[in-house]
Amino acid sequence: MAAFGAAVSLKNTIQDILQSSRMSLVPPSPEILRSAYDAMCCLQKVLLKLDETGYSKIRTKILPQLESDRGRLSFSVHLQSLQQSVDCFIERVTVMGAEYDIELLNMPEEEGQPISSRIDFREINSNMVGLSDQFEEVKDRLIKDEGNQFLVTGMAGVGKTTLVKRVFDDPSIQRHFELRAWVKVGRKCESNETLQCILAQVDPSPGTHHQMLTQRDNDDNKKLLGLLKERLKDKKCLIVLDDVWERDTRLMDSLREKNVQILLTSRLRIEDSPIIRVVRLLNEEESKKLLGEKVFGEKGFPTYLEELGEKIVKKCEGLPLMIITVADLLTKANKSIAEELLNREVLNKSIHEYWTEVAEKQHSSVFEDAYNKISEVFYPSYDYLTQVFKMLFLYLGAFPPYSNITIHELIFYVNAEGFFEQIEEQTLEELTDKDHAWEFLLIDWMDVLAKSYHLLLLHADQEEGPSWFSNKDKDCRVHSCWQHLCKKEASRIKFLHVLQSCYEVMEGQRRLCAHSNSLFAIKEVYDSIKTDCSSTVRSLLCHGPIHPYPVPIHAMDFKLLRVLNATRVRFYHIPPDILKLVCLKYLSLACNEELPVSMSNLLLLQFLIITPYVHIIKRGAQPYMPMGIWDMQNLRLLSVAGRDLPTPNSDSNAILDKVLYVYAAGTKSCTAEILKRIPN
Repeated sequence: MAAFGAAVSLKNTIQDILQSSRMSLVPPSPEILRSAYDAMCCLQKVLLKLDETGYSKIRTKILPQLESDRGRLSFSVHLQSLQQSVDCFIERVTVMGAEYDIELLNMPEEEGQPISSRIDFREINSNMVGLSDQFEEVKDRLIKDEGNQFLVTGMAGVGKTTLVKRVFDDPSIQRHFELRAWVKVGRKCESNETLQCILAQVDPSPGTHHQMLTQRDNDDNKKLLGLLKERLKDKKCLIVLDDVWERDTRLMDSLREKNVQILLTSRLRIEDSPIIRVVRLLNEEESKKLLGEKVFGEKGFPTYLEELGEKIVKKCEGLPLMIITVADLLTKANKSIAEELLNREVLNKSIHEYWTEVAEKQHSSVFEDAYNKISEVFYPSYDYLTQVFKMLFLYLGAFPPYSNITIHELIFYVNAEGFFEQIEEQTLEELTDKDHAWEFLLIDWMDVLAKSYHLLLLHADQEEGPSWFSNKDKDCRVHSCWQHLCKKEASRIKFLHVLQSCYEVMEGQRRLCAHSNSLFAIKEVYDSIKTDCSSTVRSLLCHGPIHPYPVPIHAMDFKLLRVLNATRVRFYHIPPDILKLVCLKYLSLACNEELPVSMSNLLLLQFLIITPYVHIIKRGAQPYMPMGIWDMQNLRLLSVAGRDLPTPNSDSNAILDKVLYVYAAGTKSCTAEILKRIPN
């Protein structure tokens, strides 16, 4: 994915150079750059072929080769050697495309499971805490025969299999259905294997059961279907297909019988499923009960740990798998402490101290261990996203855990990064006149991540129904388990790194983010950034709490920075070094001083957000933004507070027509008139 992101980034850089009205390229430079642009389009199409591989393919076997090639895709635009550099670059891209095609053709597949293991569900626990409302709904629908197929879907680890297993084992379900079958499908399961699994459970004769378990691919689907229909004739049957990744249309259509009910579980929202139930996260009361019972049995928390238990539960955010994993780790810790201490009073005090650390510490070892354990369960959901969705999803790791993400802010980031486009048969000229379709495209992507892949949590007040993404002022958030995976994976492939301490390896990282802005003021961090990644960093995001003192982020020798969010960092004045970052497309700063005229030198800037660090009530007129802002031809958003906008001249009308949003807290009539012209 990082190679795809780098390809998108480079292609958009070339596009910016070619389309700039304030950069003059002497022939044959435009033609040379166009050939490089075309090569990048070809490379993107090659990389997108990975998205066409099925769920049974092992993508991790091909990605390391792809990522290692990324480091050799250097591209210099030094004018004296431009032609030679581009020729070498195009040649390397062509070779890489051919090598990649071969890798895809030889891509290994998941090994199939024995049929005996696919139908062995004895170890699946049906003891469930909470979700009684959804349990009753699913059970009632099956008994009332409301539809032939029913999909239970939701986030990985939310308890889909446990919920369906409880339904499967319920006495009323056993009385209603004379025959029942359970099949673990997974990412690779052929139709004939599924049919064999079902036949092995619904046909009681020892010969059939043994035959279905031992033979492999000896019978075609038509013969197996005939045997199954004969066995199911005039008998009510419940078939559970667990952990389905894609719809087997031929199989599902062949099982459309009035007496057969099919219950599927999947972490994906499978298309064409007539009835869908999304398993919700546990509420606080259910979560607390689950954690208490897992650690202390039916009696729940002892009094001295109840308050701490509530805090720990909140950090699990209602995900059953996370709660159970944390409970296992706490149980082991309690036993370890008990083995060392025999005195009851001292024992309780030591356990209380340990639980306090788990509840209060931001990066406690218990939660770090739990995140790492369940990442193995979560990773396939990420691994089988398309390249574009991977970029967008990993970018969400930049935001602090347990916090809401403003959709508008994410839209501006992604557009400035150049990740919004869909790679189709589009020429450079066709891309030039796109009318802000990126905004609506990204909203659609967010909708897909939330509703189809269950990787985003929707606003807490929203019920299932029409998409709330049509209202862009709403928020979303990423579960802390996914945040951990996003940060870990993004840092591994050098897509984005979240700073968490003074001593971290940042070499070659393309984006840096801090959830504690004071880290940038530490000499070790400053030196490491300047030495290891200042030449490669494209985005710098200060997402931590407001830092009251200046930090030297402007002096780290960034050359290619596209996105800079430093709203929560104090500047006494706008540092001149920031105004030299000519690649900037997004700039957000907090400053009380007047802005320099040289702000208009940021030719590519699309999003400019200026807020005062402190709101000081002053007598007299408010300061004006510099007149040069109306010369910034790529500006799409202008948000200023505590300042008035200058009166645009006749040459500024074309610029204003392109601006999508203006937010200004000024009081002058010219500011009010400008705001009337912008469709907010």
